[in-house]
This record gives sequence, C-alpha cells and structure tokens, in this order.
Amino acid sequence: MSKARYHPVSIFLHWFVFLLIIAALITIELKGQFPKGSEARDLCKSIHGVFGQLIFLAMALRLIFRLTYGVPKPTNPKRVFITLAQAMHWLMYALLLISPIFGILYFQYGGKEINFFGLVWPQLVTPNPEMKKLVEGIHEFLGNTLYFLIGAHALAALWQHYVVKDDTLCRMLNKVKAQA
Repeated sequence: MSKARYHPVSIFLHWFVFLLIIAALITIELKGQFPKGSEARDLCKSIHGVFGQLIFLAMALRLIFRLTYGVPKPTNPKRVFITLAQAMHWLMYALLLISPIFGILYFQYGGKEINFFGLVWPQLVTPNPEMKKLVEGIHEFLGNTLYFLIGAHALAALWQHYVVKDDTLCRMLNKVKAQA
C-alpha cells in the first residue's frame, strides 16, 4: 500500500514544533533587551527553557509517530535528493532532541532550579561555572545550526513546491487527496 500523506498527528507536531522554535527564539532574543541579573532577563531565560522542554517532548512524540506510522514515499525520483532530505530530517530531529538537553545542563551547571509546569527537575549535575560556560556555547551552536537547517529545510520545501512542482509541501499541509 502506498502512503500518500503524513499522519495527522505528525503534521500537527511538525507545525507545533515550528511555532515552539519561533517562540523560543523570540524569548531568547528578548532576553538581550534586559540587564544581566534582572528579573525580566531571568524570566525570558525560564520561558525559553519551558519552550525547549516542550520542543523535546513534541519531538519525542513526533519521532514515535514517524517510526510507528512511517512517512510518505519521496516524490522526487533522484536518489541524491532523497538521501539529502533524509539526512536533513534526521539531523534536525537529533538537534531538536539534543539542544534541550544542553539547555537543561546549562541551567543545572548554573545552579538554577528547572521548573516544568509546577514540576521541579532533580539536580542531575553539580553546579560548575566552567561547565556552564562550555555547555552554553554548545547549546548556542546547536541552536544556530538548527536555524540554518530549518531555513534550508524551508527553502527545499518551497523549491519542491514551486520549481519541481510536486506535492511534498502539500502533504505536510494536509492538502493532498488520498490515493485510492
């Protein structure tokens, strides 16, 4: 049986993660508008952390749905494009799962308590300012890499839609009629 569309939950999680990433970016950029040590700056970092935790959970669910229900067959017959698309997806999945972990380590190496909707994470590491700085650099690098990959992903989707004229983008927008 040929699979023509993504599972609706996969589509929802794709766009939900996209919105969470935008929200995380806005809050971390907004942080820079406030002086170090200010309550507003700390609030921005905390909100950014909640978005990161939500991204991790949504990506874990998305991966479960992808592995359970699969994905539609690629419409581009060229093997090089299929391989690039698969590599891009798995790299983004990995970064979207790993980056929040480094965010949690950043807070914990800084000796900060991490809250997630009223729940408090156990302290997993001993506070260490040097490790905090290292982990912060890794987290920022992963975030910047993600922004680059997301931009490339969006451009590839638009290229497939407007130049190649296939239904790849429409399948993620749930605009494809199911094949009989």
